[in-house]
Amino acid sequence: MLAPNVGRQMPPVQQRERTLADPCSLAGHGGLSPLKILLIEDSIADAQLLRLLLHADPHVCVTTATRLAKGLAHLRRDHYDLVLLDLSLPDAPGVEAVHRVTYAAREVPIVALSAAQDEELAIAALREGAQDWLVKSEIDRALLRRVVRYACERHRLMAALQSLALMDTLTGLYNRRGFLIIAEEQFKLARRTGHSLGLAFVDLDGMKRINDELGHEFGDRALVATARILKSTFRASDVIARLGGDEFVVLLVAASQTVSHRIRKRLLQALAKHNRIPGSVPVSLSAGFAHFNALTSKHRTLEEVMMEADQAMYIEKQSHHESRTVQERRAREDA
Repeated sequence: MLAPNVGRQMPPVQQRERTLADPCSLAGHGGLSPLKILLIEDSIADAQLLRLLLHADPHVCVTTATRLAKGLAHLRRDHYDLVLLDLSLPDAPGVEAVHRVTYAAREVPIVALSAAQDEELAIAALREGAQDWLVKSEIDRALLRRVVRYACERHRLMAALQSLALMDTLTGLYNRRGFLIIAEEQFKLARRTGHSLGLAFVDLDGMKRINDELGHEFGDRALVATARILKSTFRASDVIARLGGDEFVVLLVAASQTVSHRIRKRLLQALAKHNRIPGSVPVSLSAGFAHFNALTSKHRTLEEVMMEADQAMYIEKQSHHESRTVQERRAREDA
């Protein structure tokens, strides 16, 4: 049960100073947009006290869900700045709740809530992505405000630092390291939940010829164009990366085995649309697909699935090469 330490009010001047000094929400939102907190808590009494503590600040807006499933539905529909997450929910006890919230909204910081002091559970929650941990009986207004503020700021700083190390500077996509980190997490989660994943290997055809004949500036433009084509083809939830050179990879989250046909069709449409743009660098792509079904092939590794997609891409690339060779021979014969 929460400690009902909610009676003491700050003087108006101190409240104003506190608001202006807060980098996470209160000043971070320019004093205009409220800090939107999603509270996922099945105890009505605890939820009421937490809302009372949070609503002491007029710049905080709280949405409450009594089950994880309802909380995830809120995350799908709206943006939140922070999730306060109880770890004794009926439909997701323990760190499973952290797994699922992180999977649904990686960009939102999580503060875990527990009814008891449990160091092992706290460490497990932090390892799974929670920014901080609170024991309900120890919470008061000052502690809650401080933890919320620091969790938001810490999450923002970590995201900024990670983006520097995990992003490809030319295309704005994830780099190899970033992709492998995220993909391994998605594979672990898929094994726990039974979700299927798709994986696409995409190669920019003729990259060497573009660099040699047109120059490296055109080569860079072709890579940026490829990234733009992939972004328009795949979903926002999919993980797109440039592995290096002319190689790209995409992890399709919660994708059925039949999705590759639809993706290939969309990719061809996006490619044709790009190549019709006047002045654009002509781009040709080869793509290979593989599928991971956690129910039927749980022990397959990310490396094995990537290798399968790479081999499928190589077969298509050879087909493109043979087709171009035939076309060039016919052109010479006609001449």
